[in-house]
Amino acid sequence: MSRIAELVGELESERESFLAALEMVDLELVTVPGVVEDWSVRDLIVHVAFWAEHATEALGLAIAGRGDDFAYDTGQTDAMNARLLETSRQMTTDAALQREERAFDAFSAALRSLDPALLDLRLGNGDTVAEVVAYDGPEHYREHAGHLRAWFDDAEDDDDDADAAVQRR
Repeated sequence: MSRIAELVGELESERESFLAALEMVDLELVTVPGVVEDWSVRDLIVHVAFWAEHATEALGLAIAGRGDDFAYDTGQTDAMNARLLETSRQMTTDAALQREERAFDAFSAALRSLDPALLDLRLGNGDTVAEVVAYDGPEHYREHAGHLRAWFDDAEDDDDDADAAVQRR
């Protein structure tokens, strides 16, 4: 299996896990803050979409021979996420889901069309294309699928604890 095929497979698998975690979400709780700090489920959906778009941009620059133009600095992440949070709060859940689907499809297509020799290309920020694909793609979906599962598992555990306390009375 080629490196591209492996990366695409991992991206698809982690996204499927993220979508499976989303299926656990009670629709009434989609905009309730608290999944990650004051982020809601809707906010997380927009967040993963944005970072998939970010990776697609890096791939596009690499493909165009302009990898040096990719100057993302991890010191910018918090500010970028804060601006994104304001954007996500203006979106409907359906719009957030559509954005994530479009972002994933574009990311996957760009990755599939990538010349495998470009995976080791150092971009303007010092990361390789493969590193950007990993941290903006599968690792990101995995991280936030875990947040969703933890939030809803904690909520279920809290409900179980409350039920047990009522039964003990």
